[in-house]
Amino acid sequence: MKKIKVRKIGNSLGVILPRTTGIHEGDELHLMKKGEWLILDMSEANINRARAIIQKGFDDFKYNRTLTEDEMASLLGKYGWHK
Repeated sequence: MKKIKVRKIGNSLGVILPRTTGIHEGDELHLMKKGEWLILDMSEANINRARAIIQKGFDDFKYNRTLTEDEMASLLGKYGWHK
């Protein structure tokens, strides 16, 4: 188990979490306390992040930011994009 240090941030307390936790800046996590354990629930943050990625993909179609196969071949042919 890795130790992290609690720090004073204004009138609150905070911790620095390693990137390996999979938490991203701006994520909103649910905090639960069970006995002596503090649990950060990331499930909603993961769902929201996935929804944002999917929505961005749909926006490409909505704003007609798509390419035809011929345009892709012209732009990316040298990288192996072929019909």
